[in-house]
Amino acid sequence: MACATGARDEAITAGARGREGAGVKYVVVGASAAGLSALQAIRELDPHGDVTVVDEETRPAYSRVLLTHYIAGTVEDRDLFLVEEEFYRKCGVRALLGVRATGLDPDGRQVDLTDGRVLRYDRLLVATGARAVVPGWSAPGAGGDRGGTGETGVTGLRTRDDAVRIRRAALAGHSVVIVGGGPVGVKLACALRELGVTPTLLVGSPRILSQVADREASLILERHLVRCGVRVRCGVEVSEVIRGPLGTEGVVLSDGSVLPGRLVVVCKGVEPRTELVRGHVAVRRGVLVSGGMQTSVPEIYAAGDVAECPDIWGEGTRVSAIWPHASRQGKVAGTNMAGGRDLFPGVLPRNAMDVLGTPFVSMGVLDAPAEGGWRSVSRRRGDSYLRLVIRGDSVVGAVLVGCVRMAGPIQAAIRRGGRGWEELVAP
Repeated sequence: MACATGARDEAITAGARGREGAGVKYVVVGASAAGLSALQAIRELDPHGDVTVVDEETRPAYSRVLLTHYIAGTVEDRDLFLVEEEFYRKCGVRALLGVRATGLDPDGRQVDLTDGRVLRYDRLLVATGARAVVPGWSAPGAGGDRGGTGETGVTGLRTRDDAVRIRRAALAGHSVVIVGGGPVGVKLACALRELGVTPTLLVGSPRILSQVADREASLILERHLVRCGVRVRCGVEVSEVIRGPLGTEGVVLSDGSVLPGRLVVVCKGVEPRTELVRGHVAVRRGVLVSGGMQTSVPEIYAAGDVAECPDIWGEGTRVSAIWPHASRQGKVAGTNMAGGRDLFPGVLPRNAMDVLGTPFVSMGVLDAPAEGGWRSVSRRRGDSYLRLVIRGDSVVGAVLVGCVRMAGPIQAAIRRGGRGWEELVAP
């Protein structure tokens, strides 16, 4: 990723001076997909503004999407990074890495940092992302060593450090238990199988991918995982982590059974990191924003996994923790912060993955209520499966397994209003 403008080094100090001068002070909290896209959009419109980015990570931004590929060994560590060390300097951006924003004063337009510094801003972007959900049994002091760096214990899969730890454990021959049968848990199970490890996937729901697939698709993919060597147990939760003299030894399940495992990876979803702005701007599950990514405080914007945006149907708001949405939202936010005009077209929930050679895509609304003009149309040939969810005369959702070549046209149709779907499923 290159800086869009080639702004000079002097832009850091020669930029105009916010409310006290002729220019604008921008502060971007978070330097992942949304933050990076915002920085580029700002620089396109304002090459000389004073731009500061704050991020907890000590190294430049990397792709979370590629973490499971790194674990599988199909992507090298160096290929995870989206930008080089020199990216921020070349863009004329002051980068404060390894620092966290801890406080916000909207009236004074300033942000407090963990290193004691206070940043003043005219426009603030909150792109703090999301954190992994931590069940009580996996918290520090509850039987695991979550957050540690060893090859055994309890960890999540959210950061590069998490991925490094999981890969090392797998290569060392340690048994791995994955807790959570959503997209991240399934992707991790696939990555470990590609590495030659036989993981156990524990799923609290009656089926895998229950939030992003219908029952038929879930069963097809679950059977495929089992055929490929993944152990899958549905309808069970972890009650306790078993520790011994050498660290984590396994878990006790809700049915009373014991499952051995040296490394337990928690993949139970994520929650938006709203603490910086909670109490200052409107927050529901995420930070509520308009189509322009503006919060209830005009000078503050939010984008990415922390933001709760209008959906494409204009019927509600959603948090969408997927990379393409985060990048697009960041671009919209940065453009509007710098005086341009752009709108996010609305959240269309979407998931896509390769399950050990079987492609899977889902999008939009997955459940068709029994009343109100809803119905579904499905087609199955072997392990290839297609299901469309129809409301009135419009397609509003789809699930595809195996043959997914129509995913793009279906998504385009949904964004156009959903008409003409019959042509998409013609024999």
